[in-house]
Amino acid sequence: MKLKKALIFGISGQDGSYLAKLLLSKKYLVHGVSRKKKNINLKKLNINNKVKISILKLNNEKKIFSILNKGFDEIYFCGGQSNIIDSFNDKEQETYESQIIPVSHILEYIRLRNNKIKFIFSCSSEIFGKLKKKISELDEKKPLSPYGLSKLAAFEIIKSYREMFQLEVSSAILFNHESLLRRNEYVIKKIIETVKLIKLKKVNKIEMGDINIQRDWGYAPEYMKIMHAIMQSKNNSDFIIATGKSTSLKKILKIVFNFENLDWKKYVVKKNIFFRPNEIKSKKANIIKLKKIIKLYPKKNIYYILKKLYFNE
Repeated sequence: MKLKKALIFGISGQDGSYLAKLLLSKKYLVHGVSRKKKNINLKKLNINNKVKISILKLNNEKKIFSILNKGFDEIYFCGGQSNIIDSFNDKEQETYESQIIPVSHILEYIRLRNNKIKFIFSCSSEIFGKLKKKISELDEKKPLSPYGLSKLAAFEIIKSYREMFQLEVSSAILFNHESLLRRNEYVIKKIIETVKLIKLKKVNKIEMGDINIQRDWGYAPEYMKIMHAIMQSKNNSDFIIATGKSTSLKKILKIVFNFENLDWKKYVVKKNIFFRPNEIKSKKANIIKLKKIIKLYPKKNIYYILKKLYFNE
């Protein structure tokens, strides 16, 4: 039996690394594209030597086409500049170029040379902006950051190619998702690492922004399983991947400090520098479409995730 061949853009990031591990477990031949030579996450998962990686800038059409010519059954796009704060600063142009341009090149390749290739884009809940209701795939999209805007532009391009050329292309709109591979600048990982230092008496406070914000936090490896399931579906469409339940940062602080029997109120200091422009107070996801069509949805709750990350289980 011929093995499936997959290409992952952004293979060295959190999502790309877990996706590579999942595909390898399903006997795929896995290739990856990364903007960086360091493959720390792949090494942590012990799969660094099991995948083939190409290093290139994501706006290079000639090199992207050269890689795509190697023949793939499935292409997953998890790449691009992914830090929301950075997208406001000196990486704004990089944010656009690393999302919109490569997605356009990939879609043109599929349209012109092999319309049997299946493609899925890792989109973001940041495309919706401020919505007080439970968010569904059809809701109005008004991003409040260059990162969200770049994701929305790529999302709309994919939708257009799907409708105009009947390509097998989809978008997975991912809400917040965490794992052991998260970098320390992300808020949950920051909380966990700082509480450990407080317990060791190496620091005596944690500086935070708005702790009343609420997000739908899920577990990254579980989200990658669902993303793969969407790819296998005959229903080429857009799907929100989320737990359907939101939690405040205040509650997360309480849970993590409780792991060490500490009162979080004694250690948390609010700092204006950590308040984002146009901060979205609350995000709630409607996952009815995912449940109905894919019949697979996230089940790991926030307590499971925090315990997993804190005790490195």
